[in-house]
Amino acid sequence: MSALETDLNPNTYIGLKLPIKNSSNLDFDMTKTSLEQSKFNITNLLLTNTGERVYQPEFGSRLRELIFEQIDENLPNKIEEEVRRAVSRWLPYINIQDVQTLSDDGNKNKVFVQVSFSTILNSDTYQSITLDAGFTTTTY
Repeated sequence: MSALETDLNPNTYIGLKLPIKNSSNLDFDMTKTSLEQSKFNITNLLLTNTGERVYQPEFGSRLRELIFEQIDENLPNKIEEEVRRAVSRWLPYINIQDVQTLSDDGNKNKVFVQVSFSTILNSDTYQSITLDAGFTTTTY
């Protein structure tokens, strides 16, 4: 069965939703499409510090490190470069369309990273996630 056929099969699950929690009819909430699973894979990758994962110390990104740098005109470029670097290395099936660095109007010290993407299976369908770079909230 091809990956596209798996995506179209309503009886097949791709992976786990994050954060892991119980589901009403399964052991854990699960994803049904590669695009849906990609959101969780990007979140997991970008919110994991490089060096944090046991047995895979190179997995992750420097996003948490970057948000503690001086907020200036260079910060959005540094964040975009790091997102693109990490995703191209660890999630090569994901096409990044856009990376935006946003701030909270009520708190200029709070940085959000919005990533718009597609997968090679669904190259015409874009999804977006917004990560709170302080890691208190994630929006799908």
